Amino acid sequence: MSSVKQETVAGAKWLMLQKFTLQPLQFLYSMVLARLVTPKEMGIVGLTAVFFAVAGTLSSAGFGSALIRKIDRTEIDCDTAFWFNLGMSLLMSSVLFFAAPWFVTFYQQPELLWLTRCSAVMMFLSSTAGVHWTLYTARRDFKTPAIIQTVSTIISMPVCLGLAYIGWGVWALMCGTLTSALLSLVWVWLVSPWRPGRQFSVASFRELFGFGSKLAVTGIISTLFANLRTFIVGKFYSPAELGMYVKGAHVGMMAPGLINGILGTVTYPILATLQNDRARLTSVYRKYIRVATLPITIGCMLVTALAEPLVGLCFGERWLPCVIYVQLVSAAMMFDHVVTINLSLLQVLGRSDLLLWLEICKKAILLPMILFAASISAPAMCAVSIFYGQIAIYINCYYTGKFLGLTWWKQQKDYMPYVIWAVIACIPAWLCTLTEWHYIAQLLAGGCTAALIYFGGLHVIHDASYRELFEIIRSKFKKQANN
Repeated sequence: MSSVKQETVAGAKWLMLQKFTLQPLQFLYSMVLARLVTPKEMGIVGLTAVFFAVAGTLSSAGFGSALIRKIDRTEIDCDTAFWFNLGMSLLMSSVLFFAAPWFVTFYQQPELLWLTRCSAVMMFLSSTAGVHWTLYTARRDFKTPAIIQTVSTIISMPVCLGLAYIGWGVWALMCGTLTSALLSLVWVWLVSPWRPGRQFSVASFRELFGFGSKLAVTGIISTLFANLRTFIVGKFYSPAELGMYVKGAHVGMMAPGLINGILGTVTYPILATLQNDRARLTSVYRKYIRVATLPITIGCMLVTALAEPLVGLCFGERWLPCVIYVQLVSAAMMFDHVVTINLSLLQVLGRSDLLLWLEICKKAILLPMILFAASISAPAMCAVSIFYGQIAIYINCYYTGKFLGLTWWKQQKDYMPYVIWAVIACIPAWLCTLTEWHYIAQLLAGGCTAALIYFGGLHVIHDASYRELFEIIRSKFKKQANN
């Protein structure tokens, strides 16, 4: 257990360094950017997101996850994955490039013509580094990607802000994204020791495709539904409303996204090494769930409770309509990490067929829920996610319960106490927003009160996961001090 814990902490350390460096900077950056671009301009950039997300999933075809899971992967496996991904990416990029006029007509936004074509070219170029990133993850080397992505993103920020300041609008946003992507691409090719060979093995392709193709279909379904709200809001409401939704979703996902992103990246390659030890795999999995839930729930509930002063202070009064999106998305994200780790467990067990079946079942339930909510309002579509989160966990737990004894009720007992306690702790924070205090006073009073109730309560009852998380943080600080 100690080696798993050490690997998890070591991997999380670099991802946390990346996230905790970028998140404050990105938040400050978004605060300034929100005063330089309009909600409509931000919405226009997000109109084609669903199409590029699906194309990207098709291009990778799940080969990355297949390589990570394959403990005895060879150079031929890597070369085969590289050339297949490159070919698929060229095909998908070409389709999107030549479909750009259709996007203009469909959304009635002329700016989409060259925005789409630039994005298509960048998608193809980025695919040439797909295997490089995968191999870093497979080797559990999180340091190099963290440094590359952090520095590239930081450099792109002044580029975007400078262009937005001189009035480039949507192109300022696009140029910022392209700058970050190009820097990451060039850098990873320079530092990565791996280079593609000219080999392509049909046998290797069949093995990787057999596992990865099901993940790809699963990913496409998941991606379509993840971007369905963006598509509906952009098409049937307005780019300005889409801008509000995008901004609200971004703020609402920050707190859980920080931890969930780290957890998802670190845990899958580590759990993959335990695939032949079911008892240990189950024990590690349950510990991940509890330790991750502890900070995610309080982060989500704090953002939900303090959304209005947070948006008003950071982005200005014109962005206040996005508060409802912040609250609904943040509340829904409280359960996202449980869904993610459940699916990672089935990947580790090699049951990509079940992942596909589960995804079809869940989305068959979600689609009518979203379509019905869309007829009511855009916020109603976000509210659906709160209820759907529990439905998704219940369905996933059928197979985790069957294979590992991790039933829905057992998992509820692992994380639900933290959810309930976070809700109770954040009630005083929400009450602060009903006062006439300044936004800063509401945030400080509400945030401090909720944190004191939440963490103080866990400390008093000697919660095991709280103590473990506290000891990990304390030992790291102590180690740094000794050095």
